[in-house]
Amino acid sequence: MNDINGSRLSRRLTQLGQIGFMPGEGTTRLPYTPAYDEGRTYVQRCMEQAGLQTSIDPVGNLVGELPGKGKTICIGSHIDTVPGGGIYDGTYGVLAGIECVQRLREMGYQNRHPIQVVAFTEEEGNVIGGTFGSKAFTGGEIDGAMRPNLVLHGLTMEEVNACRRDLTQYQCYLELHIEQGGLLEAEGAQIGLAGGIVGIVRYRMTVSGCANHAGSTPMHLRDDALVSACRIITKLMDRARAASPDMVCTVGTLQVFPGAVNVIPGKVEFIVELRNPTMEPMDQVIASVLEEHADLTGEAYIRQEPTQCSPKLMELSERLCRGRGIHFLNMFSGAGHDLMNWGQTVPSMLLFIPSKDGISHSIREYSAPEDLYRGAQLLMEMVQALDQEEGDL
Repeated sequence: MNDINGSRLSRRLTQLGQIGFMPGEGTTRLPYTPAYDEGRTYVQRCMEQAGLQTSIDPVGNLVGELPGKGKTICIGSHIDTVPGGGIYDGTYGVLAGIECVQRLREMGYQNRHPIQVVAFTEEEGNVIGGTFGSKAFTGGEIDGAMRPNLVLHGLTMEEVNACRRDLTQYQCYLELHIEQGGLLEAEGAQIGLAGGIVGIVRYRMTVSGCANHAGSTPMHLRDDALVSACRIITKLMDRARAASPDMVCTVGTLQVFPGAVNVIPGKVEFIVELRNPTMEPMDQVIASVLEEHADLTGEAYIRQEPTQCSPKLMELSERLCRGRGIHFLNMFSGAGHDLMNWGQTVPSMLLFIPSKDGISHSIREYSAPEDLYRGAQLLMEMVQALDQEEGDL
């Protein structure tokens, strides 16, 4: 049998999931805490059992390596959680990578390329900032918002810079993840092949009106900023739906000023976030609404370009899925992952398995055993195929 050991993978997922677990709440493993350190130690033991040589860099990234010649095949994800999270987000990709290496060695497979499995720290961004560990690893920008948090945890930019790897020495980066959405389940697909990760724009919006007495100002003489904001938000949603079937638009915060029950709102501030595989449609939605409303101003404060996965790795993934009769779906990731810091430089691929009811970042997060095994098996076959490649992808 050349299949992965599904029971071992499930057991490790469950055991790691118990570290930081609170009944009724979920699993909490924030970086630079005792629970995280305990979880990383557990994963390090798993790596060593698989025959990987392990090390931990200055910011806390755990690296397991199987030596070889030429450029490195890297498999990565994260083992930190959100507060009260599930047991699959991130950890599945790390433990599946370990399982792939362990099974290959048990099968007597002799790798040609070096193979790394990396558990990146602080992907979730609850402590330092989003995808911090893989940013340090790949030499990504450590923005100004992260730097005060470094000091709080005794980290220096010198230590961050010491983590940087030479990306020219990597053949590819592979990340296997739960979908964290309901598209695969809705489509009846077994595997998602992500063409990339969506771009994101966020704007701080301000709607101006005129604060006035709520009792003595008749409706036809009001300039109510909240009423205007509601119309604008509805228009943003409609424009996003019309612009692209892949675009999502969210307004999750709203502040009303002066914020009294007997005062007509004179100003409303809200943040709008749009995500889409390409940037131009999002820019058009924002521009069209700003042009139509003189009482609306907007300030962009996040603009994150999409990340594209490697066409050659997409082709390989499709070929392997067809060979095993796997029903796959070509899609884009609406959530960010460590792959964002790899895909601009190194040929990268993101694989998804279904999430039950599309739930993640929750104690209710769940993926079925057969999906866990199928994804890990596909990953192992990709590693074998890539290990036989000569030259660059």
